[in-house]
Amino acid sequence: MYLSPDKQKRFTPITNIEELHHQLQLAIELEFSTLPPYLSALYSIKENTNNCAYQVIQSVVMEEMFHLSNAANVLIATGGSPAINSPEFLPSFPTRLPDGEKWFEVSLLKFSPEAIQTFKYIEEPSENAPNLITIGDFYANIEKGLTFLSETLPPGELFPANTHPQIAHKYYYGGGGEITPVTDIGSAMFAINAIIAQGEGIPDRCWDPDKPFPLEEGTGIASGDHQLFMQPRELAHYYRFDELAQGRRYVCGDSHNSGPTGPQIPIDYAQVYNMKPNPNPGDYAFSPELAALDYEFNRIFTLLLDQLHNAFNGDPEVLVPAVGTMFKLKELAQELMRNPIPNSPEQYTAGPTWQYLKG
Repeated sequence: MYLSPDKQKRFTPITNIEELHHQLQLAIELEFSTLPPYLSALYSIKENTNNCAYQVIQSVVMEEMFHLSNAANVLIATGGSPAINSPEFLPSFPTRLPDGEKWFEVSLLKFSPEAIQTFKYIEEPSENAPNLITIGDFYANIEKGLTFLSETLPPGELFPANTHPQIAHKYYYGGGGEITPVTDIGSAMFAINAIIAQGEGIPDRCWDPDKPFPLEEGTGIASGDHQLFMQPRELAHYYRFDELAQGRRYVCGDSHNSGPTGPQIPIDYAQVYNMKPNPNPGDYAFSPELAALDYEFNRIFTLLLDQLHNAFNGDPEVLVPAVGTMFKLKELAQELMRNPIPNSPEQYTAGPTWQYLKG
């Protein structure tokens, strides 16, 4: 992916292993920081309603975990150690994303037009925003750094032996892509390209949801979100969210400029729990029941972060029980959202606060 000189100047050049590890750690934090906003909106949808919207957001969540795993595997392959289980790993909402995007703010919101607009900001393709920093630009800088280091470091220094075990595909469930081992510059670039392609792919007039993208000549890499990652072809994240914003599907012949012209998507914003924006523990100061429920959510969330940290630092088998931890989080989040906050003039319901509990 090409990064213009003007945008390149806004990033720290990656000229050594230490800076590469720092930027890959930021990539892991970036991917994870999108999950509380996406999951808050997802869990606010009432059961057995808005099925299409639920499936769209859920599919993006699964791919963000795929992206996190890819970034972590590149970090591990280059001799780094992902740091996940600490309060510093998580932002406080509302927040700016850690990759340098200063032009919008991310909040925890119920499923709503405002939430979808924020999701589109998060997933904005670089091609659509020539004067703005995007996630794709951030990863393009990492790709440039990997290329530089592969050309300047002695053999074996960029990808040392005896690193932690990487996350293999067998530990990853639910679609979103197939994780492949990172062993050299080619596989590292493949892993980073998978992240860019799923977020940055742009439909053109020849876009056809029933066919794979053609491979770019000489690269073995397809030009958008595609069958390359062992899954049915889907639109990139921005356009999946744009379908929800427009209430229509993209179909063959549609483009970025045309917008979606296909079948309507039924959306009912009334079938959503009225979760308070950016809930925090102080909202439950006068409700011991909600405070206890939120604490339990955060206790399980802390367990999840501990499990992920251990999985990416030598014990990938921990991902097996982590799946059950994720389902427990969903149950607790929805239980919070079913309960109104006492004396709330806006008749807000509670919501999870996504806190890592020390000690």
